[in-house]
Amino acid sequence: MKRKVIALLLAMAMCTTTLAGCGNKGNNGADSSKTSAPDATADTTDENGKVNGLMNKEGLPLVDEGAYGFSIFVDDSSETGEFYMMDELKKQTNVDVTLKLFPYETATERLNLDLNSGDYADVIGGWTLNDSMILTYGVKQGIFIPLEDYFKKYCPNISAILDLPGVREKMTAPDGHIYTIPYVTGDTTVGYTPYINGKWLKNVGMEMPTNTDEFEAVLKAFKEKDANGNGDADDEIPFSADPNNKHIEAMAGWFGMPMDKYGVAVKDDKVVYGGASDAYRKFLSWFNGLYKEGLVDMELFTQDSSTWEGKGNKDMYGVSIAYGSSEFSGIVQTSEKSEFDVLPVLNTDKGGVWLRDTNGFSVYRTQAVITDKAKNPEIICRWFDNAFALENGIGCSKGPVGTVVLKEGEGYRAIDTTTLPADQQEKVSWNNLWPQALPKYLPVGFKFVEDKPLYDEKKAMEKVYEPNLTKDVIPTNWIALDDIDRYSDISTALTNYFNQQQALFVTGEQDINDDAQWKAYVDGLNSLGLEDWAKMRGIETIAE
Repeated sequence: MKRKVIALLLAMAMCTTTLAGCGNKGNNGADSSKTSAPDATADTTDENGKVNGLMNKEGLPLVDEGAYGFSIFVDDSSETGEFYMMDELKKQTNVDVTLKLFPYETATERLNLDLNSGDYADVIGGWTLNDSMILTYGVKQGIFIPLEDYFKKYCPNISAILDLPGVREKMTAPDGHIYTIPYVTGDTTVGYTPYINGKWLKNVGMEMPTNTDEFEAVLKAFKEKDANGNGDADDEIPFSADPNNKHIEAMAGWFGMPMDKYGVAVKDDKVVYGGASDAYRKFLSWFNGLYKEGLVDMELFTQDSSTWEGKGNKDMYGVSIAYGSSEFSGIVQTSEKSEFDVLPVLNTDKGGVWLRDTNGFSVYRTQAVITDKAKNPEIICRWFDNAFALENGIGCSKGPVGTVVLKEGEGYRAIDTTTLPADQQEKVSWNNLWPQALPKYLPVGFKFVEDKPLYDEKKAMEKVYEPNLTKDVIPTNWIALDDIDRYSDISTALTNYFNQQQALFVTGEQDINDDAQWKAYVDGLNSLGLEDWAKMRGIETIAE
């Protein structure tokens, strides 16, 4: 059975590689050459003050009712497909927006199919986009259109964001164009970390672990001692991870090689490739040992989000990697800390360290593009610019002003939503405000006044992790224009291979302790073009 599962995993990954590699086809699968970029300077304003006969040059609404609409492809697991702020923006702008929502697990494959068939949306947004796609479909093929002239002419909010320190430089592609709607947000220094069930620790009489030996002992106790206290000693799963963001390779930092999900690491204040290193192998050997002992979720590499969350909601997890513990525990956030604690960085006395993700804010440059399918892209740009206005940003991030957030002088007070009727609580809950994979904006450092502020789990995590984070973050440079096609091909193949081999080594389908099998894995990386890929990324060293 295990072999069938792994075979299915490999087949799916190979399918993804094949689809991603078909990016040299444009509409209807034909060879595509880059078309001329739309020219915002050619827009005309008629005697009624309408730009190109449709858009009001100033103010709201943007267009007459029923005059314009566009579609957005985005990954989102909303149960209803309805979002409070989308309705509010419709009232403000008169623009009709059709959301094409796909769960993250299937969105990447569907987007590849859409792009290669030529049947894609006016706007593509979400976590499915990446630098390679911007370079391939934007710089090379012109399917994603340049937006900087529209921003300059029509979008004061977006222009102000681009003028923040370092943002315009990071958003600008190698050909000098900006292809994406900026998404800039205050951020935590670390995104995904392990969270440990403090109640379970007490139930089994254990202390918070400080090294990998103690951690393994805790996981064994979770498995053997009815840690959740329900009378069934066999329903506990000691360790799991978010299916879409496992980040288990980040734990290689406990062995001195703090890595991201692509195998890139920071070692001795230098950016290196760590996916072929002895430290990564040591981590895999240790983690494979946990898997063999039944201490790791047997569905780690095969479950979807709903399965992961469902098991967590049943109090089946002792530890899980996640952005926040509420994502899998089912425990509603309150002003008090939940029973979950941040698992500290382990083995710090032996060089254990964790990778720093940000320096306090993040610039996401691949979150939303406008395609050559879109008519009147100036309207779409202004629609997003209006979404970035302060009170709309508040609505997308916290809740609608006047309902969940009240204006007080120069500030905004977020009320306790538990005081609202139950049906209204659900309507204005975070997941139902705005497709969370699309760009939104609040000024970096913006703070709400709150009567009952929720316990800030991420701030608590930062306090624990800061002494043991890498000094620097991994830079995200653009790839040189001449290298775009080769980089895209290598990057897709390397990423899939890295993930496939990780699954095989962890589950024991391949023996991590066999020198020949490890050498075959490293040889596979090299044969896929690891050295060239690293140079294109600006990585000088492949750690051994």
